[in-house]
Amino acid sequence: MKVVGLIVALALLCPAAAFAEDILIVVRPAQVLQGGVAEVVISGAPMADLKARRGADDIPVFQTEPSAYAALVGIDMDEKPGKVEIAVSGRTPEQAWSRTAAINVTRKDFPREEISVPPAFDQLDAATLERIKREQALLKALWKVRSPTRLWQEPFAAPVPVKVNSAFGFRRVVNGLARAPHEGVDLKAALGAPVAAANDGRVVLEENLFFSGNSLVLDHGGGLYTMYFHLSEFRVPTGASVRKGDVIGLAGMTGRVTGPHLHWGARLNGARIDPLDLLALQESSRNSQ
Repeated sequence: MKVVGLIVALALLCPAAAFAEDILIVVRPAQVLQGGVAEVVISGAPMADLKARRGADDIPVFQTEPSAYAALVGIDMDEKPGKVEIAVSGRTPEQAWSRTAAINVTRKDFPREEISVPPAFDQLDAATLERIKREQALLKALWKVRSPTRLWQEPFAAPVPVKVNSAFGFRRVVNGLARAPHEGVDLKAALGAPVAAANDGRVVLEENLFFSGNSLVLDHGGGLYTMYFHLSEFRVPTGASVRKGDVIGLAGMTGRVTGPHLHWGARLNGARIDPLDLLALQESSRNSQ
């Protein structure tokens, strides 16, 4: 009887004990197209030392409610269809735990076009090629920076009305040679039309680049970036903090383009994702950590 009494007393002292089996991990959506975004939601108990990792790559995890957390996972446009495993681990007050979450990646049929142009139109001199190489290295280094604090809040908003000129992932073959896929979406925008920040963030790049002209990049924290290309003007300085809806520039036709529009792109932990997928994220998180 004394043993039974001791067990009852311990139960009364610890009525809300949280063990590994109490942890719930949900991936939404369960199936993601190439170039899409998945959210790994972890809930069930207060946790510490919470981590998510894909292979050797850390994925930032943010608290969304007192006992709920989430991580956004970007699926690159060239991700091989199949299962992507995300290792999740943490510690409740009672014990450490680890789980594996699975994201099912499905193939997306990107639009494709073959065209022929005069060779002279498609040739670049050595100085231009060197400039392009430097600019690509600049952007590549930027995507590797993972700011620890999440700045964005769901939902996202389109920088201009969503009227698509050229879709994300568009493949073009010029004179029989495949070119780099379209890493963003081209949205119709008149010359001088205001371009708004898709979410809260910080301006980390303002440069005139060969292909994309006046180019602005926002860091939203946690490895999420959005890009705004071909601007006619910048309206915020580098380093400025902006809020969703703030005018950050004016639409234009700078760079290698034939008419005014806005190229809107996004990177999530290095993955090239369709920025329109950000607009579909559920409003599941409210507080940045």
